[in-house]
Amino acid sequence: MSELERIESNPDDLQYLDNVLGDVHTSKQTRLGLIKHAMVGAAAVGVFGPASSALAAAGASSGDSIDTVVTTAVTAEALAVTVLTAAVKTSPGTKAAPFIPVLKSANYTEFRHYQVLGSLGAKPLTTKFWIPNAALGAGNINLFKTIEAAETLFVNAYLIGITTFAKAKKDSLARYAGEILGTEAEHRVLARYAETVINGLKHVPNNLGFELYKFKSMAAIVGELEKAGFGFGKQGASPGAFYDFPGNPLKNGTGSGVLAPAPA
Repeated sequence: MSELERIESNPDDLQYLDNVLGDVHTSKQTRLGLIKHAMVGAAAVGVFGPASSALAAAGASSGDSIDTVVTTAVTAEALAVTVLTAAVKTSPGTKAAPFIPVLKSANYTEFRHYQVLGSLGAKPLTTKFWIPNAALGAGNINLFKTIEAAETLFVNAYLIGITTFAKAKKDSLARYAGEILGTEAEHRVLARYAETVINGLKHVPNNLGFELYKFKSMAAIVGELEKAGFGFGKQGASPGAFYDFPGNPLKNGTGSGVLAPAPA
């Protein structure tokens, strides 16, 4: 049986994608188009778990839409909160301990991104994530290297968002994406600084003249996270464990308040 036949005989993943796209108010015609791309894309690269296949399919068309951008973004923000919550909890007594206030601030910032995207109608495709052991490392030694890599991808993702929103003439959404992007860039610089302190690296934290726009689709962003061992609703490629989205960091003690908690 071919991959395409296997998908057609087991339509659960495609129904899941249709339900999610309907929840974020995607038109029926657009949903049908994305589902067709999901079938073709899955046949080419194999069958993923429901959330992962939906994320990949959503951005596999000729260009991202507002719906695919915000759906992927809110899922990525949920992942960020999940990782940072784990980092805050495991950092006491490690070399990362002096940076716990930075982690707490970043954690609540990502949660606010998650909430604001949710207020726009976006719903995460999963709230269960596979986090590879190497993402933190023994004594959280790899934590800030992971944050740097992830934030670089998140900045790229919001550049895709700005481009998509601008094409759709959604000025407010483009500005919101820019406001979020700015904080993700702050997190990246702070992560690089923490790396210099913890691991004795000698590199300049603010080393970019322009932010990188390497990847041109949200599907590619998800693909890079999966290459790093993360799993969206399914086990990742590297040893690790499942973590559930922990909710509001202020309520569970892993976050701290920030200025400008809402977009302008």
